[in-house]
Amino acid sequence: MIWGTVSKLTRVAHGVFYDAGRDQIVGSEPLASSVVTFDAGANGQVPPLRVLQGPKTQLHQPWGVAVDDLHHELVVGDYASSNILVYPWDANGDVAPIRTIGGVKTMMRGISDITVDPKDNLIIAVTMQSRTSAASGGGVYTSHYETAETQHPGGIFIFDRTANGDVKPKGMIFGPHTGIMATAQVQVADGKIFATVSNTPYQPPYNLAGTAPRAGCTGPPLPPLTMGSGNNFVGVWNVTDNGDVPPRFIIHGPSSQMVAPAGIAVNPKAGEVYVTDGGVGSTFTFLVPQAF
Repeated sequence: MIWGTVSKLTRVAHGVFYDAGRDQIVGSEPLASSVVTFDAGANGQVPPLRVLQGPKTQLHQPWGVAVDDLHHELVVGDYASSNILVYPWDANGDVAPIRTIGGVKTMMRGISDITVDPKDNLIIAVTMQSRTSAASGGGVYTSHYETAETQHPGGIFIFDRTANGDVKPKGMIFGPHTGIMATAQVQVADGKIFATVSNTPYQPPYNLAGTAPRAGCTGPPLPPLTMGSGNNFVGVWNVTDNGDVPPRFIIHGPSSQMVAPAGIAVNPKAGEVYVTDGGVGSTFTFLVPQAF
């Protein structure tokens, strides 16, 4: 267990990534606008090996993190800015990104996670929402603190790994047949995209900065959560999919015991998918070789 003030960990780390190439753990810290890295064997109140933080980093609310061991890059998905930020994998301190994917053309709003596919040379991001220029005032960023009437469904966004600037996705999985309203986290393996889809509506009680209650909020607006709800599931797509494509494979229903699936990891060799669920405070393992 890694804990304590010296660890630089805050209340929440939305993204945790195991870097197998260097046996290290990377965590995002949205409340501190930072990314911290530890030895995988660290235990107790230990300081991080590296802390990426400061104005040059352009980090605001980093959620998703991934390390590309093949190309020696650290990739971060920032929820607040809706940008994908790429750094040298050993970046430490106030370091500027070497590439940034972000802007109206990307169609992304509220990046919740990212993953890198070095084999197919792709970066894949998932979001809580998508941009629609007519509804969002020309693509100006607004967060998921909006009302339900102004929200627009999220999706899966596929970019060339070396893309830079305000660029269109190479592929975008989005639309009613996908079943996606909001995606939580994503992994890629053997040409397949595995994503946790959590469509249960939720409005945090605080403003984007976390400094005051959200306007009109009278308390935590927690929705009722039902085990095995069909609204929330694990979906599988091909990296070549584009458009309103239904999942190629799906895990859901009462037998799954999932309520609010969020974190996901995959083990192609064993044919297993691992899912953490905040609704029931559990981690599930599914044996689904057919998904691969």
